[in-house]
Amino acid sequence: MPHILDNMIWNAITSGNRDIAVVDGEFGFYQPDIAPFAGFKELTSENLDKLHAIVPPGKRVAISYFNKPSLDQSKWKSVHPMDITQMMYEKPLTEFTTKKSHLIVPLGIEHVPQMLELTKLTKPGPFFEKTILFGNYFGIFIDGRLAAMSGQRMHPPPYMEVSAVCTHPDFRGQGYAKALMLHVMKLILDNSFIPFLHVLTSNTGAIQLYESIGFRTRAKLFIEMIKRL
Repeated sequence: MPHILDNMIWNAITSGNRDIAVVDGEFGFYQPDIAPFAGFKELTSENLDKLHAIVPPGKRVAISYFNKPSLDQSKWKSVHPMDITQMMYEKPLTEFTTKKSHLIVPLGIEHVPQMLELTKLTKPGPFFEKTILFGNYFGIFIDGRLAAMSGQRMHPPPYMEVSAVCTHPDFRGQGYAKALMLHVMKLILDNSFIPFLHVLTSNTGAIQLYESIGFRTRAKLFIEMIKRL
């Protein structure tokens, strides 16, 4: 039986994130101003054609897969394929706090401009003006500047994704990302969910950080940004 996280986008938009997604039959997507991900009950040419029929020309969407689908070159253009490591955390979290924990504050709509600026600089993954609607984003401010942030994203129960983990280059090496991750993970675990995350396979530094916290690699997959022609 397939694992829930094998098809995390579809399972998220049809369950835990249903309120911020549009689902039509066997395919669906997050509201475009929240996230670019599209999911399918099964990734087939037919379902890709159905998605193509409703996506505006020039619009980009992101899909995930283990085996690369055959894209109709007259309908889709591959823009940004990514080799991804999917990691999950399956043990009790004993270290809930760090020396930086007292600096953590919740992020709200008023912080979105700074969040967009930070994610544009550090590129932790797609982050839009309304991505904050996934909920539970937190940050650390130093001298009024957003030094680091993290939050949650895809929610295919019983799993909850830790996402947007990033630190401004001026503030790296201070333990801010770890403190924020532990904070978000504690919220996830307190609600009886299981933390998971995605990271570029080439980002060995981040993978080492996640492993030091207790994450393990579950699978290797691909996430690809494709443009509707």
